[in-house]
Amino acid sequence: MNTFNKLKKYITIVSLAVICLFLIAGCSDPTASTTTIDEPLATGQPVLAEFGRGTCIPCKEMKPILEELSQEYDGRLKVLILSIDDYRDLTNQYRITAIPTQVILDSAGKEVFRHIGFWAKNEVVAQLDILGIK
Repeated sequence: MNTFNKLKKYITIVSLAVICLFLIAGCSDPTASTTTIDEPLATGQPVLAEFGRGTCIPCKEMKPILEELSQEYDGRLKVLILSIDDYRDLTNQYRITAIPTQVILDSAGKEVFRHIGFWAKNEVVAQLDILGIK
């Protein structure tokens, strides 16, 4: 491949990457929770926080599971769905590198478990049981 074709290919790849970044930046979830993690922790309950984006398929699949868990564990566990676009500081603080990522914090705010990707409800419940959240 000659130098001109290499340069052309490089410019195409860089252009596509820039376009993808602009598209990703514009896809925030307007229904994202407005609650910070500190507020639910103030209740003395552990927190299950999912970092994601309402547009990715695993995030969409997780939403009804998390909503069910929120109802089923009401009073024992706070469940948060956090858009990485709306909560960039928290996303950086918890070093989220892939979505969705679920982080479980104990009642003191210490991370006790982390899962990346789709997480089946029965597996979430099993992990909560292991952590003593019943």
